[in-house]
Amino acid sequence: MVKHERAFMLPVKEQHQKSGTAIHFHTICVMILAGMLIGGVWFGLSELDAYARIAFITFGLAIIGWVFTKINDTYVALVAALIGTILSASQPEQFFETLGESTIWLLFASFIIAAAFAESGLSHRLAVYVTTHVSSVNHLFYMLTSVLIATAFIVPATSGRAALMLPVFLAISKGITNPRIGRALALLFPTIILLSAVASMIGAGAHLVMIEILWHMNGERVGFGQWILLGLPLALVSSFVSCWVILHLFLSRSERRLVLHFTPEQLAQTDSLKNTTVTGSLGRKERTILAVIGLLIVFWSTEGLHGVNSTLIALIGALVVTMPNVGILSFKDAVKHVEWNLLLFMAATLVLSEALIKSGAAEWLVNHMFTAWGGQASLTPTSLVIMVIMVSLLAHLVITSRTARSSVLVPLVILLVVSLGYNATAFAFLSTAAAGFCLTLPVSAKPLAIFSQVEVSTFKPRHQLLLSGVLFPIHVGLLMIFAFFVWPMSGLSLTNEKQPTSEPSGIVTWIEKPFEWGNIPPVPERIAQPTRDGYTWVRAVMDHPATLSQPVSEGADWVRDRISLIQQQLQTWWEDLSAWVQSQFDRTENSPSSSEGVTYIHLC
Repeated sequence: MVKHERAFMLPVKEQHQKSGTAIHFHTICVMILAGMLIGGVWFGLSELDAYARIAFITFGLAIIGWVFTKINDTYVALVAALIGTILSASQPEQFFETLGESTIWLLFASFIIAAAFAESGLSHRLAVYVTTHVSSVNHLFYMLTSVLIATAFIVPATSGRAALMLPVFLAISKGITNPRIGRALALLFPTIILLSAVASMIGAGAHLVMIEILWHMNGERVGFGQWILLGLPLALVSSFVSCWVILHLFLSRSERRLVLHFTPEQLAQTDSLKNTTVTGSLGRKERTILAVIGLLIVFWSTEGLHGVNSTLIALIGALVVTMPNVGILSFKDAVKHVEWNLLLFMAATLVLSEALIKSGAAEWLVNHMFTAWGGQASLTPTSLVIMVIMVSLLAHLVITSRTARSSVLVPLVILLVVSLGYNATAFAFLSTAAAGFCLTLPVSAKPLAIFSQVEVSTFKPRHQLLLSGVLFPIHVGLLMIFAFFVWPMSGLSLTNEKQPTSEPSGIVTWIEKPFEWGNIPPVPERIAQPTRDGYTWVRAVMDHPATLSQPVSEGADWVRDRISLIQQQLQTWWEDLSAWVQSQFDRTENSPSSSEGVTYIHLC
């Protein structure tokens, strides 16, 4: 008996030895790569000063840690940022002050609101209502897609949305006996969660990273309303096209038309929903969160009218849902649901990006990138768009964290396009939207890992590869269509007003305080005088904050003055819009019939 046990244990020991050897070999390779990076930058870029080389080294080491190790991404970012701060002799305040950025606080407030939303059970009630009112598998998939898109405006981070909707998926799966339908349903949830995140500014942490980097590097801010105007159409088209692909790729025609019949009582009795009220009238918590979310979206989208910062609005909403005796849950419990890991990661990556700019490393990189491409003549807008799309779409195979991908790609994209004279906002948004495609491997995104490990019928890695292979070229085409045709109609053109030049157009600088309350810029000319492009005017009105004068010290006088100014501004906008519409009609009446179609397009 002892011999058999020893014979059995020996292969296990050998297996552990082989595994340990492989781990040590991988560690040695990573250390060699890091050493080559340090030596290559320090001795190979001798024309740069020490601070610029340190910035390159810390940024490169962070990328190596994210790509080639299993160390937590936030830990890697914090170590790199801390090393860079110490070696460059920077003030400690520069390391800590990134936690005070508005996007960090916006995400903090969004996590609290999402916790209240989950506590209310409203999402489960909505999903159950939709499920019990469908007639077929086809109908079920499209209705669930609509619900999943809506959650992008409420729950920050895709992993949070996946955890929120997992009980709904389990409840529906228990009522489906066909394993093929269950597998397709398991693919639907993470796919739509990942692709629909671009609909909302808070749909993913990567969006806020992009906004903050763009704000500091280029002095431009993408507002909540503008993001909806740009991202929601892409999210709708991408999500529903992907839903159609899943239905036709994994289910037969008869399976798609299979009649389904769920009852609220049947779903409520499942283990995943038995502690949630999904029937009857709305409770106090559900009514409260519904009102708060509705008001938040309204105030976020109309920031240009009232001038109150969107982060302050989010914090007010977070305090309302945690208010004693009135809110949905206590503040102490709500804070437990905040993903501090993501907040710290964003703060650390901002430190790394800031170091690249302030040290002069960005200036060196811009000039050499421009020289490598041979000037603007060798890099047309089409080739530049294709390059950004392809790199951003494929980046998830190397960098599994969505936020880390944007932290690496967005600064490089901004540096390149600014040097060529193109619109940094357009290309940064394009890269961030493309980086949301991460469907190839189970480790590519947390929602995929969550739904691939459930106890019901689910998908295998081969199913992911098949779906990703079909959706990849579709999304390349979609992103090109939006970049060249759809987004320019919304006022986001790929080129600036000035034409790209054959020389670098300027160097990006890190702006410490791009905007301060009380120092409000004047009304842009494109708001006071609407252009022929109605979409551009609407976007400018929605997203250019603070077209009103500075607040006075007295609270009551400030309120009265603000109301009066809003009324005056609305009157001015209405008169301008009326004059613009009248001029369009006059042009239609006076223009020949051959140009009527063009005029009609501008009016629409």
